[in-house]
Amino acid sequence: MKSNKIIFFLGAGFSKDAGGPIQNEIIQNILSSDFYEHFSDNEDVVKTIDEFKEFLRKELLLSDEMFSKIALEDVFTPIDRCISQGLSLGSYSAKSLMDLREKLHLLMARSIQYGVDFRGHNKTYITKFADYINSIAKQRIANPELDGIGIITTNWDILLDNSLYDLTRYESQILCEGDTLHGPISVVDYCCYISSLDNDPFIKPGLLALGRNGYNIKYLKLHGSMNWLHCPLCQRMYVKFGEKTMFETKYCKYCKSNYNLGNKAASIRLRGNLILPTFLKDLSNIQIRLIWQNAGIELSEATKVVFIGYSLPAADFEIRQLLSRFIRKDAKIEVVFHPTAKTEEIDRYRIFFGDRQFTEKRMTVGEYIDSLFSDTPLKPR
Repeated sequence: MKSNKIIFFLGAGFSKDAGGPIQNEIIQNILSSDFYEHFSDNEDVVKTIDEFKEFLRKELLLSDEMFSKIALEDVFTPIDRCISQGLSLGSYSAKSLMDLREKLHLLMARSIQYGVDFRGHNKTYITKFADYINSIAKQRIANPELDGIGIITTNWDILLDNSLYDLTRYESQILCEGDTLHGPISVVDYCCYISSLDNDPFIKPGLLALGRNGYNIKYLKLHGSMNWLHCPLCQRMYVKFGEKTMFETKYCKYCKSNYNLGNKAASIRLRGNLILPTFLKDLSNIQIRLIWQNAGIELSEATKVVFIGYSLPAADFEIRQLLSRFIRKDAKIEVVFHPTAKTEEIDRYRIFFGDRQFTEKRMTVGEYIDSLFSDTPLKPR
């Protein structure tokens, strides 16, 4: 008999109450006067905002009044199509489009940072959700065969990452009874090949944690993360918790040593690893492909999939294919809809999942997380 396994699938709406902007709010943040004022002392951010506005005016022929109404896909799809085919766009060559894309990449991350870090929203519900996930995952210490929970998300923000990391690090210190890591450890498992940016001993592969009688929390970020950097030469993924590492300038220490390269060789400068909102998502990075493969495996093992804050848009055809291919016919589907959700949003899910057992819950994310503790004997710390 197959054991029960629940997968939580999180979209941008999961972080919205904590300040995380949903997709159509990212450009609104960037183009707002408050955002400009907040980063007015950061010359790079200010210059990129001005260049972005100029791109919208000259290349997309948008008036200033129309800026906040444009969809992110309509900005990045033509850019990515031209880059992939080596084409120019207006006054931009393919190479200059790549430079622009990298700048906008960082600007979008600043928009998320602005919403999450500087607007004073309550993030308690995210900590409580991390407590719930950790309480189930740690049961694997007593029963290594138990693999009952996992998380898949499209989000870039690291609110949940940091909460999970704090919990697993705390558990590792208890299990190890000191600072040594020779004993059991527990980790946040991104389900790809990772390296620590700053030699953090608690950033280890999930299989290593299981091999040391600890446990892992599987957290698969389909569109990348703000605490990841990758090397364009060896494609290693570097991770750092607690901070948005993509704003740092770092170089691959392994390639520097292996190929005897200089301290600041452009070929090994680490770059952010976010999958941008476009109809031509670039999933070519080997670590991203590994995450998607493992996401399919996790979904194939799930007896229940819970969607929180994800609207299942038609534009996300890669994700819709992932869900169609791997979610079992007998899997239960539960969707948490905001109380104001429209009928067509609910029908979109019902039609997509057909005759599977389907449950809808109309409540805020915080209310749903509170209900998790009332439905189980687990209590938040």
